[in-house]
Amino acid sequence: MADSRPTTILFADDHPLVLNALKGLVGADETLRPIHFVCDGLAAISALEKDAPDVAVVDMRMPGLSGLKFLEEVRSRNLPVRVILFTAEMNDEEICDAVSLGVDSILFKRSAPENLLDCIHKVAVGNRCFPDESIAAAVDRQRQQRERMDQLLPRLSPRETAIATMAAKRMSNKEIAKALDITEGTVKVHLHNIFLKLGLSDRSALRTLLSPVVEPSPPLSDG
Repeated sequence: MADSRPTTILFADDHPLVLNALKGLVGADETLRPIHFVCDGLAAISALEKDAPDVAVVDMRMPGLSGLKFLEEVRSRNLPVRVILFTAEMNDEEICDAVSLGVDSILFKRSAPENLLDCIHKVAVGNRCFPDESIAAAVDRQRQQRERMDQLLPRLSPRETAIATMAAKRMSNKEIAKALDITEGTVKVHLHNIFLKLGLSDRSALRTLLSPVVEPSPPLSDG
């Protein structure tokens, strides 16, 4: 016999008006039961530990713990909750970080009236839900970046690859020199050669090239 109990939901957003709006959107659906409305990420984690809701709808930008950090904490601790990141905006890197962490859904606030209930129902039964086409587009851009990186990085020596990676992590020349037991002057020479080989102008371009990329699995779908 199928489980007929309502799907329990945690809502986390630091704007009370948004929480009220979310409450109104799910209020008429008898198959959904909100059990927590909290205003920061740390309170959201506490609520998960206390009552283990089925689904968490979590704002990306919250005090205490951001939505992405919340997702990371949930996954690292294997907490049994489906996570919908609820956001006004996300950049490509944030989207791909969320996908790589196994987010169940990313829902933009502008589309909540049309898509919130559908997303909750889909993720509650184990599907993923990405109703906005920009999510798939962002992942595709990162895939193209990975292909470009795979083409360019073989041009570097192992030492140059190590230095490029450290520089992309915002380490200073002094920090790189200390880590590799070489002089700062040697680091500068290597960076100059790295920029020439990769056709880059500066560290910012290097960070862009080496920024985190993902290959989502399973493929994105609206479930």
